[in-house]
Amino acid sequence: MGDQTMLKKIRRAVVNQLWESYRANTPHAALIENGLAQKGLPQLYLDHFAIIDLPGPHTGIPCLRELFEALGFIAQGRGYLPDKQNDFLWLSENDSFNTPARLVLPQVVIADFRLQELPTDVRNIILQYASLATPLSLTHIKELAQQATQSDEAAAETLIEQTLHYLTGRDWPLPTVAEFKTVQAFNELLAWVLVFGRRPNHFTLSVHLYEQFSCLLDFNHFIEHDMQLTLNNEGGHIKGNEANGIAQSSTEGEVKTIELADGTINLPTGFVEFVWRYQNKERTQQTLPETHWDDYFTGFVAAHANHVIESLYVNEQIKLS
Repeated sequence: MGDQTMLKKIRRAVVNQLWESYRANTPHAALIENGLAQKGLPQLYLDHFAIIDLPGPHTGIPCLRELFEALGFIAQGRGYLPDKQNDFLWLSENDSFNTPARLVLPQVVIADFRLQELPTDVRNIILQYASLATPLSLTHIKELAQQATQSDEAAAETLIEQTLHYLTGRDWPLPTVAEFKTVQAFNELLAWVLVFGRRPNHFTLSVHLYEQFSCLLDFNHFIEHDMQLTLNNEGGHIKGNEANGIAQSSTEGEVKTIELADGTINLPTGFVEFVWRYQNKERTQQTLPETHWDDYFTGFVAAHANHVIESLYVNEQIKLS
């Protein structure tokens, strides 16, 4: 079996560096982090992050799943967003259960799209670019992971490097403006992935782990009034409630000018999500420092995710500008 402690260190290094890369591309994340620190909350509790890939011969959920499983994550559930043709799967660390909630790494949500649900012109564009993606040698990744469990520091460093290279961008060429707009007209989320690749499009804060906030509404007040940030109102500012086991909100993505192959477009680079996970009924008497990861609802609700991910959308006025 080898030393699983090394794989845990590798997972932590990968997540930390993904966060830093995301933070550099998402100004709202740094702003919120600083705002929490000013309130005496310097520790970030991250709930999950999302990576969406193009579907193709050597891309998408199957490849991402094998990669994260090699690092020691295990699949926990899956869902589907029909109007976005978007399949998603979530994974947690293999030792999440019975681990203190504040010590568990964020879950990983991986996703791609159903090619058969796309119109021919969009499907052809996606397949063209996905076929140009650099294949990831999953055999090599698994060999590195095995070597790392035998205390091979060089293998561990190589594994971290290759994982981050694969997860922090786009390894196919930039599309043209016309290609982007063709995809965007049918599926705005897919168009975002075509431009930015599989880098995390959002990270999520575990608001329920902060004793200073009584509920997600309380936290949203901090975001809107202290941070002066706009919340995504698709499906309401708060998606979900105690009956669902989870409530979610998110910032509107900050729109920036992005260079494509032959021109520029306006597109958000990412957004920040917030969740309040409710405790399991039979364990509601536990105090916060004693709660474990699985004392809370640990899943996702597709109807909520469908609206939250629209933080990556741009309004019609910006599209036409």
